[in-house]
Amino acid sequence: MIGIYGGSFDPVHLGHLATATFLKSELNLERCLLIPCAIPVHKTGLHYSDHQRLEMLNLAIQEYSELEIDEREINRGGGSFTIDTLKELKNEQPSETFCLIIGMDSFMQFNSWKQWDEFYNYAHIVVLARPGYEIDNLTLTSFGKTQDKQLLAKHQSGLLYFSSCPMIDVSSSEIRGKIAANKNLDDFLPKTIINHLKQYDS
Repeated sequence: MIGIYGGSFDPVHLGHLATATFLKSELNLERCLLIPCAIPVHKTGLHYSDHQRLEMLNLAIQEYSELEIDEREINRGGGSFTIDTLKELKNEQPSETFCLIIGMDSFMQFNSWKQWDEFYNYAHIVVLARPGYEIDNLTLTSFGKTQDKQLLAKHQSGLLYFSSCPMIDVSSSEIRGKIAANKNLDDFLPKTIINHLKQYDS
């Protein structure tokens, strides 16, 4: 199985990296892909450029070598729609099983995503708990809900799984605020990225 963890990564932080690493182990993923978007369609603007975000991701995976970067959305340009990425990946690797990793906040808005009702044809959905969100009474009728990790491996797509990943209450916007205020970032970013950021804001 391959994990797909998309986002703006503006910037990538220890929450992203710890979550992706935990899920790779929890689900016994062969690979976990970090896929930075080009233009986010569910949020406004980006602080860092495509090049800067990729630079920081490449620095991050020097320390988190079990993770990989997939640049297809940035290379494709324009608004980044997850369904387009899933279709591309499935076309490239039709026999592979993909697990799309999303946060609870995204899951609760899932029916606003482009062609959301087709996702079950291409991947399982793995939902991350988020502070302030409850999973009670949340359903996605086209998906079968399971907490059996073995079933994810046995079926190519169409299952909904809620991860036991510990909740990490940190956001890129919060980190950008700390950067602007020149606050300590040791608990939020890898050291290599902290050092690298100085050249952007100098």
